[in-house]
Amino acid sequence: MLESSGYTGFLGWVEKTQRFLLTVLMVAIAVMVFAQVILRYVFKAPLMGIEEMLLFPSVWLYFIGAMNASLERSQIVARVLEVFLKKEKSVYLVRSIASVISLIVAIWLTYWGWDFLKYSLRVGKVSPTLYIPTIYSDAMVFIALVVISFYTFLELVHNFDLFKKAQSSERRILS
Repeated sequence: MLESSGYTGFLGWVEKTQRFLLTVLMVAIAVMVFAQVILRYVFKAPLMGIEEMLLFPSVWLYFIGAMNASLERSQIVARVLEVFLKKEKSVYLVRSIASVISLIVAIWLTYWGWDFLKYSLRVGKVSPTLYIPTIYSDAMVFIALVVISFYTFLELVHNFDLFKKAQSSERRILS
């Protein structure tokens, strides 16, 4: 199992739940693909619609993985500007500014996700073969973006706190 990021309380529970769901979804996808391979190539009797059924756990896996990366702060980040900064305070200021920009983008995408969710509810789309309502995957877009926006806000608070601490420690060193 992956190492915990050290969260306690509610965020610790959320992290464990996300990891559990990720594990269950990965196993479910692997089992469905394995079953399709066995049925198609061994028994020459493919199960129609399995590709369609794979869509739903795959979308959930993708978005819960994005939520988990946002919680762990393990998403891909290019911190090129920090290489040129000498002071710790400047590094945390740049990270705080980047977090503000990330939060703005996340909120903007969440707004788009809300519009997409309203559209999906209004249209009532279903999958072409099995007639499964696509709201089961479409809703995950909005849910994940709300959660990612929340995690980005927590990252902003964390980075700003580090900036304030670096600023106060710099003042103590100068005095």
